[in-house]
Formats: sequence, C-alpha cells, structure tokens
Amino acid sequence: MSTVPSMRTYLEMTLANVAYIDAADAAKPATAPEYEPSSFNHKYTTLGGHKYHYVEEGDSNNQTVVLIHGFPDLWYGWRYQIRHLVSQGFHVIAVDDLGSGETDQPKCVGLDVEPYSSKNLATNLVELLDQLNVDKAVFIGHDWGSFIAWKAGMYFPERCHAIISIGNPHRQPTVSPTGTKELAAENPLFFYMPEFEGSEIESWFDGNAKTFATGFFNMVYGGKPGTNAQEKQYYIDTFSRTSFHGALNYYRAFLINHKDELPYVGKPYTVPSLLIKAEGDQILTPDYVRGVPYDLFVDLEQSSIVVGGHYVQNEAADEVNQELTRYLNRLFDEKLKIPKTKAQAQKNAISQEVQEQSAQTVACEE
Repeated sequence: MSTVPSMRTYLEMTLANVAYIDAADAAKPATAPEYEPSSFNHKYTTLGGHKYHYVEEGDSNNQTVVLIHGFPDLWYGWRYQIRHLVSQGFHVIAVDDLGSGETDQPKCVGLDVEPYSSKNLATNLVELLDQLNVDKAVFIGHDWGSFIAWKAGMYFPERCHAIISIGNPHRQPTVSPTGTKELAAENPLFFYMPEFEGSEIESWFDGNAKTFATGFFNMVYGGKPGTNAQEKQYYIDTFSRTSFHGALNYYRAFLINHKDELPYVGKPYTVPSLLIKAEGDQILTPDYVRGVPYDLFVDLEQSSIVVGGHYVQNEAADEVNQELTRYLNRLFDEKLKIPKTKAQAQKNAISQEVQEQSAQTVACEE
C-alpha cells in the first residue's frame, strides 16, 4: 500500500545530514563581489498599503523588466539575471514578494488570505510601475513568481510588453475550482501542497523558524550547483527572521484566486509570452508542462533548457540569460530598446521623411 510522502520527513532527513551538506557547500567558490546582496541598489516603497522591498538596477529611461521570485525564494534568486539584463541595456526591478524578505508579511488566519491573492499581488506590481513612471514592462517569473506574472498579463495586458515564465505554465481559469488537493492528485510531485496550505506546518519543529529554514534551504540548495554556503546562509538568516507564514499564504489563496478569475474563463491570453522549460525540473516536470492546455494563447513561444533543475536560473544561469536575451531581442529593437512594431513605425516614418526631402530637393533643382 503506497503512502503519500511528507515534506516534514524530507526536512528531518536533511537536518540529520546538515554537517555533511555544509562541508560540501564550503568547498564551492565564494560569491563574487558583484553578486553579494549589499552590492545591489535596494529600495523601499508602499504598494497596496504594504511596505515592499525591491532592487533597482540600470537606466530608468530604458525598457523595464520586472523579476518575480517563487517559493521559497527572494529577490536574490535573480542575482545572475539582474546583472546580465542590465548589461543588455534594460532597467531591472527585482521585488521581494509580499510575505518574503524585507517586504511586509501580513498575518492571516486560515484561508482568509486576501492580501496574497494573485490579483492583489499583480495590482501591487502595476502600482510600482505607476510610481516609477513606467507605462509597460516585461514581467519575468519563476515558480510562484510565474503565477503572478501570468496573472499580471491576464488582469493588466495593457501594462505588459510580454510575459516570460521560467518553468511554470499558465493554468487557464476554469469554471470549477482547482485547489492543492486536486493539483496533488493531478501531479503526485505536488504532494507537499496540501501540507503547505494547512496551518499545522507552522508549528513544525516547535515553531522554530530557524530550524525550518535550515532544513528547507539545505534541502533545496545544499550540495547543488548555483548556490554556495554564503548564499544559502543568506536565505536561512532571512527566513529565520520572517518565518514562512507569508510565503505559505500563496498556497492558501487558491479559492480567492478562482473567484477573481471567473470572468476570464475561456478568454484569450493576448500578451506575447515565452515559457522556458527546464528539462531537469524535478517538480514542474516536462510531462506536467506538456499536459497543461495552451489553446487560449494568442502568441506563445516555448523553449527548453536541458541543464539545471527547478532553480535553473541559478543552476544554469548562463543558459537562462542567453534565452532571455534571445527572446527580448526579438521583442524589442536591439539598439533602440523599444517594441519592434513601434521601432518599425519610426523607421518607416524616417524613411518617408527622407523620401519627401529628396523629392523637394529634386523639385528645387528643376
């Protein structure tokens, strides 16, 4: 008789082997100075009535890219993409999601988690664009961050140049609700979702957030490429201070999200989109990604990265960066960093002006 695995069991196994994992991570190269957390430009604002922390890099006159992290992550999960995208001429914003890092963590009871609805989270990011005088942006998400990015494109298509998701496909709104139990039945690798939705998880390890964080980040990052001991400790220290309560509320908002999405059932998804699939993803596996419907997309491109797992943006940063550059250069005029359609219109206008000036010159000579 098969039994459903428990995330707590995996955490306990990890905690029992932390010394060995730490020894393996200690052998990894140190963080380069330009990727240390303090080397980035940190800012704070109020969005939707909550304090938000974000990192802003690059020229604000350039096209804006908004990076949205997943669970259990922080703005820091995008460190390699931030530096790369700035080098490509973009204005880059990487947020700490509501409930994580230095952004507020509203306390909620049970499933009454309205601040964490995907519509509210997307609305907060659009408010950030308003504050920064940005008309439209490219939203790039990973994991839960992809969920928010997709919803930004659904609720606010006029504010989006494009949506890029790393790993997580857009689940189209449906008449019947889909919750954590249904998702776990659909994909057994989501076995942890019902646990994350429940309140019992916050009392694990006597409610000691540091123990939970030590187990969790050694499990997801320990001994794996892309994250060294110093970077892993940054996550442990941050979540030891904040706890996981806010981040877990994303799993408790499915019913609220379903109600918000009902008006969009059967509606086409109009924002140009890219889904970057990680072939080695142990959670959002290729089989799962292939099984999600895509029939409502007007303009969807899919590509694959053959190396790296669920945290591919760290484990295979170069490959992810190359894929982002490829798509963004197709989306925007490479030199002007403006939408291709607009760039072409400007070129046509310039060409017409040149032709008119040439005709006037010929007429004068005659």
